[in-house]
Amino acid sequence: MSGRALRCPHCGKEFQISEDAGEKVFCPYCAQPQEPGVPAVSSVPLGGAAHLLPPEAFSAVIQFDRLNASHYAESFESYRRAVLPALQAYLREEAAYGDKAAELFSGALFDGFAGEEKSARKKSVREFDLRISITTLAIPAILDLNTAAADRLADLFLQKWNAVHKEPLGRATYSEIQKGFRKKLCFITTAVCAELGKGDDCGELQALRAFRDGYLSRTPLGRKKIGEYYLFAPLIVSSVESSGKAEAEWNRVYRDYLSPCLAALKCRRPEKCEWIYETMMSELEQKWL
Repeated sequence: MSGRALRCPHCGKEFQISEDAGEKVFCPYCAQPQEPGVPAVSSVPLGGAAHLLPPEAFSAVIQFDRLNASHYAESFESYRRAVLPALQAYLREEAAYGDKAAELFSGALFDGFAGEEKSARKKSVREFDLRISITTLAIPAILDLNTAAADRLADLFLQKWNAVHKEPLGRATYSEIQKGFRKKLCFITTAVCAELGKGDDCGELQALRAFRDGYLSRTPLGRKKIGEYYLFAPLIVSSVESSGKAEAEWNRVYRDYLSPCLAALKCRRPEKCEWIYETMMSELEQKWL
């Protein structure tokens, strides 16, 4: 009996099915249902999915001064709908070609965002917006597919991107990012204070909240930095907490960054605190994302 090969988008394993198999096909390795009517390996055109990526896959922007839970939900859903046909086509290609499809599609994503970056290299705010777009829209839209193939695609794209950029990007789901809006600038400080046995109303947190809501929020650049903290601080905390090294790391962060930052605030030098906190975020992003 003749057959055709499929690759499961859930577990990545390849298996054979008969040519007369019905629409209901299940992977023999993970028992997950396959998409009805998935073509045979040889009939899936490699590279077609990348051509389905719309221009807004790379140009969509969430302005940092509108980074809040409500606006993010609307923006993400609009983006997800726009790129879903391309992502679904990618799953079919990946089922047929495996790593070849992942390499091709992740390369198309990289090239698209690199093109946006090149055209806006002299506009620092736009470069920041690009990081926000990748972190809050592109990666979560991929992970929203909730398959092993999607996970591999997100990891491969980030591997390509981080290999040529000084400030790395991490992967996060839509729900993880939504949760991150709650703690804002003090997300990392809250984790540190919890490790040190301090409460949510401790002096350190109160001082940094006042710094955030007062000094930082008064300028566009300060609000941009707050927006970046909204996104990346929760990812850093998650990585540290799951590393088994949280106690040592949070004590180091307090000693090397938060204590000097608080000392600067006591001396009425908020600009020094801003520089210290920004340095801390850059170092933690490179280490933990």
